Amino acid sequence: MKYLLTDEEMKVPVNLTYLKDRIAEVRQVINELKKLSSNPYEELTVDEKNSIRYQIIVLAEAIGSICLHIAIEDLGYEPKSYTECFAYMGSKNIVKYVDELIKIVRLRNLLVHKYWIIDDLKVYTSIKRNFDCIEELLKAVENKYGIIIR
Repeated sequence: MKYLLTDEEMKVPVNLTYLKDRIAEVRQVINELKKLSSNPYEELTVDEKNSIRYQIIVLAEAIGSICLHIAIEDLGYEPKSYTECFAYMGSKNIVKYVDELIKIVRLRNLLVHKYWIIDDLKVYTSIKRNFDCIEELLKAVENKYGIIIR
């Protein structure tokens, strides 16, 4: 799909379409995680537990991609990892809740590389909490670049 950029979008050092797509993806994943965790843990099927795992991987990839895109395209900094990226963005006061965002990325790493040690109940419990750190990230990006998603 090809996008036409407005004059305003051409003045911004980042690809707004890319950021809008990642933000929409993050919000879709959060909605899916909320839906999956709306049932008691004991009633979740193996497929639902695996779906939660997958959604967390997608979530971490999307927020990490947002961070990398901004760091590279706007700030001229090339982090070696998502955790380094969030730490850098935190040091520049662009994002808050750096520790929480890094925990999400580390959980993603465990899910991908050491999935056999994951305690699904702990994952379920953690997603039952809110997603404030992620919403704060999304709002900061939207405000910084004038992104409005309808």
